[in-house]
Amino acid sequence: MKHIKHQKVSSSISDADANLSVIGVFQVVQDAVTELLDKLQMSNPAMRKQYNAVWLFTRNRAKLFNPLEWGDEFTVTAFVSSITHATLIIDVAIKNADDVLCAYSRVETCVLSLSTMRILRLQTIDAIAAVTVEKSEIDVTFTKFDCSPTKQVDTVRVGSTNIDMSQHTNNVEYVRFILNAYTVKELHDRPIREIEIRYISQSYENDVLTVYKQSCDADKDVFLLKSDDKDVVKCEVLF
Repeated sequence: MKHIKHQKVSSSISDADANLSVIGVFQVVQDAVTELLDKLQMSNPAMRKQYNAVWLFTRNRAKLFNPLEWGDEFTVTAFVSSITHATLIIDVAIKNADDVLCAYSRVETCVLSLSTMRILRLQTIDAIAAVTVEKSEIDVTFTKFDCSPTKQVDTVRVGSTNIDMSQHTNNVEYVRFILNAYTVKELHDRPIREIEIRYISQSYENDVLTVYKQSCDADKDVFLLKSDDKDVVKCEVLF
């Protein structure tokens, strides 16, 4: 099954240059993934009711190819590209009105039991049996993060508006925390062409996150977000 929707670049997902922002891409991807899961009868409300469990994003790598301007129409297509015993991989393609690929994301998800706080085997979820796997449109490989950030660049307190229905910090909010380490001019002068974020552990309201950054080479920065001594998120940004 493929979930397809049509929309326009609105002001809420635009950046300072009036283009679809990096945050906007992650918002569009999040909506597409959750809407696909809903169509597959595996939304988080349904998972809570039937299994006392929720979906977690564990990794997301997005490639940015062509800009979309404010008001541009685009099509979003989300589909399952791989299933393992513990993970569901969902690809999301964003194309402009001419069917040209503008962004592509691969999201790795898993199911967390709220009773045991352990990852469930997907084969225990009844609806998984009906899921069809579609061929990926492009190759996307998750990184190994071979660079360790050491320079502290920010601290962020998780607020109430950063929290989602799973009562933890929403995955898109981490991208916002990371990109706020750059100025508007830096993001304008060096457009991001690829970004991967790995969700290592969860954070909650009132947690204080320390943001560390390391410029690994001229075209790559790596970030680490920690809560006390706990690694929460690691992120690679390519220019």
